Amino acid sequence: MQATTNVWFPWKEAYSVQVPEIDAQHKRLVEIINRLQDAMLQGKGKTVINSVLVDLEEYTKYHFKFEEELLVRHSYPKILTQEAQHRGFEAKLNKFHQEYTSGSLTMSVTVMDFLRDWLTQHIMQEDRAYTTHMVAAMGK
Repeated sequence: MQATTNVWFPWKEAYSVQVPEIDAQHKRLVEIINRLQDAMLQGKGKTVINSVLVDLEEYTKYHFKFEEELLVRHSYPKILTQEAQHRGFEAKLNKFHQEYTSGSLTMSVTVMDFLRDWLTQHIMQEDRAYTTHMVAAMGK
């Protein structure tokens, strides 16, 4: 994993869902986003965007599967909302990747804004909504 020198999107404790495994996975997603921003600041956004999109596609599949299985195991009542949002994110990433591959996606700023907005909104609203449920269900 390449270290980023510019942290555009820092992890904040306010993002914590009080489930260490999920917090670690969210931190990894933040690192990937920061890698794209760092490359953009160095004028290398176009050359890095493909690898960032591939990393995000692979890692979000892993993360979403883990999170969804955990939520199902602990009977989280809004699991269908989580799953729908996850599928929407995957579809948007896939669309970005297809656009990049076809040569029509050149604005990594568009991707950055989408990633930052989605991640902060999803974590702060949807994921943090399950914190109380998961802490009680997991006996923490």
